[in-house]
Amino acid sequence: MWAADDGTHLQPLEGHTGEVKALAIGKDGDVYSGSRDSTIRMWSGDNGTLLRTLVGHTSSVLSLAVASDGVVFSGSSDTTIRVWSSDDGRHMQTLAGHAKGVWALAVGPDGNVFSADSSMTGQVRVWSGVSGVHLRTLQGNVRSVFALAFGRYGTLYVGGNSYNGSEVRLEMW
Repeated sequence: MWAADDGTHLQPLEGHTGEVKALAIGKDGDVYSGSRDSTIRMWSGDNGTLLRTLVGHTSSVLSLAVASDGVVFSGSSDTTIRVWSSDDGRHMQTLAGHAKGVWALAVGPDGNVFSADSSMTGQVRVWSGVSGVHLRTLQGNVRSVFALAFGRYGTLYVGGNSYNGSEVRLEMW
């Protein structure tokens, strides 16, 4: 943990046995970290105390997103998205359908979940945040989607490489 105002190092958050690949902040300021060790750890945002470890993925956790109601979504190189309760760490469901590891996740203002994998198709899958049903697939002009984020007014930003591989692209959908 670092103090953002002056850069003071506050304390390390120790526990993972592999590289940390993903971070997300929960509704109450708690911090979620996803690791190559296949776990997600939930830390107190106030003091860095480890609150719980979420176990279930069979490979590296590559992406994390937290919905406004506190539900946690984790994407993994095991090709799944897992849905977790932030209240008790309970695994609620698994979303399957990606062909490769899930590199990017974002939760939209309507609660739907947007995901992209490493298949280099430029596709973004849209899932119901409530039922977990795959709703549709979006196709843009990005070949490899590495990042997803929502801006004001529900605009989806997609970051990745162009199809010719020579430029980095940022698109608005």
